[in-house]
Amino acid sequence: MLLVKGLFGGCLVAVFALLSESVSPKRFGGLFGAAPAVAIAGLAITLLDKGAHEAHLNTVGMIAGAVGMIAYAAVAVPLLRRMRASIAAVPALGAWAAVAAVVAVPLLLA
Repeated sequence: MLLVKGLFGGCLVAVFALLSESVSPKRFGGLFGAAPAVAIAGLAITLLDKGAHEAHLNTVGMIAGAVGMIAYAAVAVPLLRRMRASIAAVPALGAWAAVAAVVAVPLLLA
């Protein structure tokens, strides 16, 4: 199963890499790097191997993590202008955890 996941993910990485080449400005190309392809491949294999419930749980984790990452960046960027990265990372990580939990809990209970 791991080999199938790797092959499927690799093919999707290639597709997303081609997509990133067409995006302008180039700094946004990284958004279409490996993460979306690996996520889609992982979900497809999970859906086929373990069923819809497990795929749902994985999807909720991905959504919550992505929204939490936006909160992390929103907190970290202004703090990095005033303090060292090692200090700014602590409240930013707290923001990530809080937002991810707020997003994940209702999705898991639905």
